[in-house]
Amino acid sequence: MNLNVARRFFYFLCINTCFFLYPVLNQGNQVIHILKLSIDSWIPFIPFFSIFYILYIPFLFVTLLYFMFFSRNFSHAGFSFVFCFLISFLFYAFYQTTIIRPSITEIDFFSNVVLFIYANDKPYNCFPSLHVSLSILSFLLWQKSFPKVKIIMGTFVFLIILSTVLIKQHHTPDVIGGIILSITSFYFGQLFEIKIAASNHLIKRDPLR
Repeated sequence: MNLNVARRFFYFLCINTCFFLYPVLNQGNQVIHILKLSIDSWIPFIPFFSIFYILYIPFLFVTLLYFMFFSRNFSHAGFSFVFCFLISFLFYAFYQTTIIRPSITEIDFFSNVVLFIYANDKPYNCFPSLHVSLSILSFLLWQKSFPKVKIIMGTFVFLIILSTVLIKQHHTPDVIGGIILSITSFYFGQLFEIKIAASNHLIKRDPLR
């Protein structure tokens, strides 16, 4: 099997393993912290933004599918995503956080979407927000490959970030943590990609190495 093909599947397997590990950590079995700032009390609850929160899922799926199997930047993407997950999991395992969700009494489409989200995602694993970190990381990777999508995709990702606090899935510190983690993950992924490229160059120059 071609080395690059093997690497693509390895990254894809690692990322999918992370998705399966997420619900294992999404528990309140240990000491739980609430990272809430005064500004969070002023942020309104707007069920309409649940649409953008949900749209994160197909956005992430398309991103992973493209960068794992069709992009030459798969090493950068794969390492960045795995790094982002692992750092998040360290927080979830040793510094679990939660959020107190509002009671929803309205019966409308968007409120029902929020109730669906609440029913399928326990109120833990808040800091750092994976919705924020993986959305921004995806945006940075797309922008690197296709600079022209910056404005449209940047606006879409901004709406996803807003949705995390406007449907009360996260507090402000969770968002800030997600932003920092996404940029850090992208940076280390870039360094890893450069290292892999240099290694491949040496192998081509010296097949016996």
